[in-house]
Amino acid sequence: MTDGKLHSVKVGIVSILLLTCIVTAEKAHAANEANTKHSFSVEAARSGDAIKVSVRATVKAPLALIWSTLTDYDHLAQFIPSMKKSRLVERLGNVAVIEQSGYAYLWFFHFPIDVTVEVTEHPSFAIQVRLLKGNLKRLEGHYEIEKIGEDLYVLRWSGTIEPGIAIPSFLATDMMRKNISEQFLGMVTEIERRAAITVPTSPHEQETPAR
Repeated sequence: MTDGKLHSVKVGIVSILLLTCIVTAEKAHAANEANTKHSFSVEAARSGDAIKVSVRATVKAPLALIWSTLTDYDHLAQFIPSMKKSRLVERLGNVAVIEQSGYAYLWFFHFPIDVTVEVTEHPSFAIQVRLLKGNLKRLEGHYEIEKIGEDLYVLRWSGTIEPGIAIPSFLATDMMRKNISEQFLGMVTEIERRAAITVPTSPHEQETPAR
């Protein structure tokens, strides 16, 4: 390889690394702003071959709207990052069967997810989820809703996930922490988006008609 070509390759690699750093920094900044706004926190730790994850955030919205968004199973893929499909298959009382597919990723590692889960609803304060079948070895978790003020709630999700394939230990925990965090914040953002468009406009906020 000539010196000119070698120099071009080096410049190209440096450009890619620089672009990656810029994109990563922008995402981190956006994530920090979202975390501050919602008093967001996340914890993740290995438990044998599984990963235990707990996330929480404050949500400003009516309880009924929070509940209807959490249980909007046929439309979750429209606002949950990395989720490609979500479909209500069957419902019997407060128990629903949902088919979901998507992926988890970290850096260049990409792991597809295709599961059928059973959801048990406890209106309007908790939702339990357990795996029926799919390419995960284990999936169990639950949402909890706790009122802390007028239309102000703490929303929590905690669960245990075990991938169906071997993932390097140095990747598994960070990957699950990242993807669960993004999906949880996607839910929180959608709840507050819906709340914003359903709040009636006060007389003082209405524009004065032109004379």
